Amino acid sequence: MLANAIGGWVILAARKKYDKKLFESTQASSDTSANIYESMLLSDAWQDLTPRQQILYVHMKSQYYSEKRKPDGDRTCFTFNQAKWRDKYHLYTDANKKAFYTDRDALILHGFIRCTYDGKSQQRKTEYQYSDKWRFWGQPTFSLSQADMPQSLKAKLKAG
Repeated sequence: MLANAIGGWVILAARKKYDKKLFESTQASSDTSANIYESMLLSDAWQDLTPRQQILYVHMKSQYYSEKRKPDGDRTCFTFNQAKWRDKYHLYTDANKKAFYTDRDALILHGFIRCTYDGKSQQRKTEYQYSDKWRFWGQPTFSLSQADMPQSLKAKLKAG
């Protein structure tokens, strides 16, 4: 790969494609991964999540990388609606859909994700973004903005 640098050409190394291991993939060309680093797994915020909340995060991360059409063309956003958590990933059923919202709220309150658009009142998909605030969870510098929460979580926090 060549790039024109000021006054001349510079050869840039091509990025090597990751070879999926047989134990981690069906080898489908459309397969995506959801990387999670050990520093996150060992963080106080991650350790405070329930196993079900951790699994939801992993599925959201997978969805983030596999979603081809991003909301409003914003590459940093992703959606995770009922069709995904119930029908695609089989994480929750209609009978326990309240558990999805509880787990999603825990991810927000621990600083892993933020809600960028609450689609519930408009009957549109809610949009999310990943956050790095989890790194400060439990510390005096940790804070969340009301703007990063869906209306249902704001109401829950207000009610105490």
